[in-house]
Amino acid sequence: MGGALVAGSTGFIGSHLVARLRRELGPGARIVGIGSGDVDLTDRDAAFAFFERLAAQHQIDHVFHLAALYKAGDWPVHHPATQFFANMSMNVNAMEAWARHLPGAKFTSVVSYCMYPAKDTPHPESELWGHEPEDYLFAYAFAKKGLLIGQRAYRQEYGLESTSVVLPTIFGPGDSFAENSHVVGALIGKFVRAVRDGATEVEVWGDGEQRREFLYVEDAVDGILAAARHSRADALNLGTGHAHSVRELVEMIHEASGFRGAVRYQPHDRFVGVKHRALDVTRARTELGWTAKTAVKAGIEATVRSYREELARGGGE
Repeated sequence: MGGALVAGSTGFIGSHLVARLRRELGPGARIVGIGSGDVDLTDRDAAFAFFERLAAQHQIDHVFHLAALYKAGDWPVHHPATQFFANMSMNVNAMEAWARHLPGAKFTSVVSYCMYPAKDTPHPESELWGHEPEDYLFAYAFAKKGLLIGQRAYRQEYGLESTSVVLPTIFGPGDSFAENSHVVGALIGKFVRAVRDGATEVEVWGDGEQRREFLYVEDAVDGILAAARHSRADALNLGTGHAHSVRELVEMIHEASGFRGAVRYQPHDRFVGVKHRALDVTRARTELGWTAKTAVKAGIEATVRSYREELARGGGE
């Protein structure tokens, strides 16, 4: 792999991807990371100008598109138009800029398992199409599906090479641990801060019966790079293939954090989203030879340690 562009490099997954690329490719490789503060990908002219300058200055063999606007909790319920416009604009502008200025690069996008409908068994990739996503996530889900459609269109018309990976909930060091973050980061933040502050109780939103699939961030990066190096053109699920209940997650975080107080569930006062979501990862195993290496419990323990260290340095609030 030669030079690479990572759009969304200031985000959680993107920052880990940039760090891995720099470690693996060495100091001579050109790894360009951009966040919203560098280039506004919702601005067509700004996106095109950036890609044009980049193509003139560097040999870029891979474009990783992780740029997205998404917030956890009930934010998507109240801002579907904002979310749809921002994500569709970023996706369309990034793809057209790639086609115009970096057509020799492979385009690898990262999308979410929220595109799948709600059901109690793991989703194979065949269920990406012909099924409605959850209503509260429809704007984000269809913007992500639009990305897959766009990649297929550019592949068919211009012969451009691309692929995509579908990820479950990602967690690990460097995540957001604010209360309004996704479930793993929010809970780790609550428990670790409770220990620090001497709290006697931690509140958990919902009844704890919601089930989600969780994947450690370094495993996610492994899978993204495996897909980028592979010749497959369509989307592949990456994950453990197993969902954990929030109660199971709480038990693991409770133990890892060393919290000795009580846990109180709040089943009726907060938005908790879909009840069950998991991925069928058979194709990733058979076609990429990829499997997740980090057990959720081990990943939580590593993340708790990292967040404790972050707090000790005066960050992480």
